[in-house]
Amino acid sequence: MNTLNNILARLLLAVFLACSAGAAAAGPMYSVRIDTSSLGGGAAYLGLYFMGLADATPASATVSQLSGALAGTPAVSGTVDGALPGPLVFSNANGGSELVQAITLGGVFSFDLTFLMGSGDVGSTFGWALFNDVSYLGADGDLGTVSIQPGAAPGGVYALSGNSALSSVQVIPEPATLWLVLLALMPLAVLGGRRRPREAAGPHLP
Repeated sequence: MNTLNNILARLLLAVFLACSAGAAAAGPMYSVRIDTSSLGGGAAYLGLYFMGLADATPASATVSQLSGALAGTPAVSGTVDGALPGPLVFSNANGGSELVQAITLGGVFSFDLTFLMGSGDVGSTFGWALFNDVSYLGADGDLGTVSIQPGAAPGGVYALSGNSALSSVQVIPEPATLWLVLLALMPLAVLGGRRRPREAAGPHLP
């Protein structure tokens, strides 16, 4: 039994170290939902941007499964690779990148958002907003943002901020976290399986 415990402990430690190394580069996934039903109909724009300072840590933001009443071809500034509905890869190089997509209000728009980050300690910000030719819609600026803070303590590298009731975000843990949870349960499952035969055998009678 001690040998089995030692093997499981070493396996868990090895995978923890591997996952921790990967977690420094890839963060959680954000599932963003924007409900424009309260704004009525009409034309507007959905703006997505990923901005960083000149010395920002190299990073990219990937938008996938962008859905809703999209109209026409988006306008892009900076470096945004890919095509609708995604994946669209935004770079924070040279100040960042932006995509403006014409939309028709009245329905739900959604997309998934993930990040990859290199080494460094200067942050960047991804944001999303609704606006028309006159003003912002649903908020006085961005509906929401995710700020990358490479120099922050563990758990504070990715900071989500919501500024409008129109926008909701579901945070899906990064794969490394899910693997650690599963691996933490493995020893319990194995040890439980080893105990069952003894319990089923009942007490030993002379």
